[in-house]
Amino acid sequence: MTIEDFLRLLLRNLLLLVAGLVLGAAAGYGLSFTQSTTYSASALGYVSASAQSDENGDPIQQASGNMQFQYSKAQSYLPLFNTRAVGQRIVDELGLEASPDEVAGSLQTTLDPNAPIITVEAVAPTAEEASAIANAAVEATAAEARELETGGNENAAVGVQLTNYQNAVVPGAPVSPDREKFLIAGAAFGLLVALGLAWLRDRNDSRLRTADDVTDVVGLPTLGALPDAKELARGKDGVLPEPASFPSREALRKLRTNLRYIDVDNPPRSIVVTSSAPGEGKSTVAANLARVMARAGQPTLLVDADLRRPMIAQQFSVDGEVGLSQLLAASVSLEDVAEPTTVPLLTLLPAGQIPPNPSELLGSRRMQELIEELSRQYFVIIDAPPVLAVTDAQLLTRHSDGAILVAVPGQTRTAAMQKAVEAIRAVNGTVYGAVLNRASTGRLNRLAYGDAVYGYSAYGKYGYGALGGYDESAVVPDSEEADVELAGGPAEPGPASAPAAAVAAPDAPRPADTEAPRRAAQASPRPEAQPVAHPARAADESAPVEHDENEPEGDSAPAARTSPRGRRAASTWGR
Repeated sequence: MTIEDFLRLLLRNLLLLVAGLVLGAAAGYGLSFTQSTTYSASALGYVSASAQSDENGDPIQQASGNMQFQYSKAQSYLPLFNTRAVGQRIVDELGLEASPDEVAGSLQTTLDPNAPIITVEAVAPTAEEASAIANAAVEATAAEARELETGGNENAAVGVQLTNYQNAVVPGAPVSPDREKFLIAGAAFGLLVALGLAWLRDRNDSRLRTADDVTDVVGLPTLGALPDAKELARGKDGVLPEPASFPSREALRKLRTNLRYIDVDNPPRSIVVTSSAPGEGKSTVAANLARVMARAGQPTLLVDADLRRPMIAQQFSVDGEVGLSQLLAASVSLEDVAEPTTVPLLTLLPAGQIPPNPSELLGSRRMQELIEELSRQYFVIIDAPPVLAVTDAQLLTRHSDGAILVAVPGQTRTAAMQKAVEAIRAVNGTVYGAVLNRASTGRLNRLAYGDAVYGYSAYGKYGYGALGGYDESAVVPDSEEADVELAGGPAEPGPASAPAAAVAAPDAPRPADTEAPRRAAQASPRPEAQPVAHPARAADESAPVEHDENEPEGDSAPAARTSPRGRRAASTWGR
């Protein structure tokens, strides 16, 4: 584990670490109240020389004139403080219940290195008792030393003696327990335990977190990452809104571009969008992908092949009572079930009524022929059920060019993704890659999980989106800006790709009579997209399509480009 990995581990488990720190500190502080309270007091004793005379009346000069002798005497007095005799004197003087050995053993003595001053420290359960023991210890040791030096003769003279230099004062606070030390020790222990739990949690976490997990563990490339935005999810009414912010739209464009160049020699024309488990947003990803493909000038057909829990019709607010299930049962024709949308070049094929045998219908030869026929006219996006829930997605991948798997960072299990890939490949299906849905875009999450999601907030540097004052009117419509991409993309030549051919030749001069209206159309506010009359329902295939003279070119008027192709698709299948 590198330092960067360790820091990301800390960030991912920040709440756990904070909780461990707080709980450990609280436990340590509470534990301090269970310990017995002790007080400490210190008294000072001084070894002084006395001006005494010997038996002949001569003064004793050796003791009074030699400080070194006083210091050596002070050193010899230190062991006396911890003797039973001194302890007994203290117990007798103060009337303590403790034994002499306990009292003497509780005394701590130190000698000043520069003077014959002895510091004696006494500890006791109360402050008054501690100060009394310290003072009594000096007196008891002095008496014991005098008795030892004179042999019990009270009239005998001594050269040096221990005297009370400074009495102990009553302490104001206990020395034990040290609540601050208990708090720090508890916090450190709690943090250490939390760190261990975080490491175990991270080691045993089987969820996909980053794009690197998809590549390294599952073995799939990450085709795109869609941000966790409300505009990319269904509303409360089930309707899927139009992506408005730049980060959301750019994420979809990146997904579209990656799909186009995933196989340059044999670009896909039909793609199954599925997931390993329910609740990962595969239907919303399929719908948003279909929108962005259509807005790039690509005739797109979104097929709701989830015959168990259809969502596409509700997302686009269309009637889905008649759809794919009836078409496969040969009870209706394609022009009866295909639904136009407000998005130019995008057509829906709803699921229809839920049949009793979805797997049999989706795995039938009729379904294979339908996908093959539609893929000649459209870029077909198929919303399929989750792979591990039922076998429908496996059957559909056999009929299509390939599949993409939708995964949610922090939710999708690695083992589930691996099993989904194995299931698709077991039927000779192709998995193009994975799409990370609902990827978090917060700065903290990008630091904690790496650059698995695209740095959406970085778009603010270029003046886009909510972070940079994104101006929708200043952006070239998708259908215009993507025509250059379509010139070499998978779209077949035909009426729908005629604008692409014009844009693909930038050196060709633009007619003067068309330049001014085009600039005027771009400068004027873009009208709301009107429902496109489905080409298959046109009464006369050769009839020209009428347009309003004031209708601007671009995304709002593509019906004329799509009618011939749509009519051919309707006329060749399902009747």
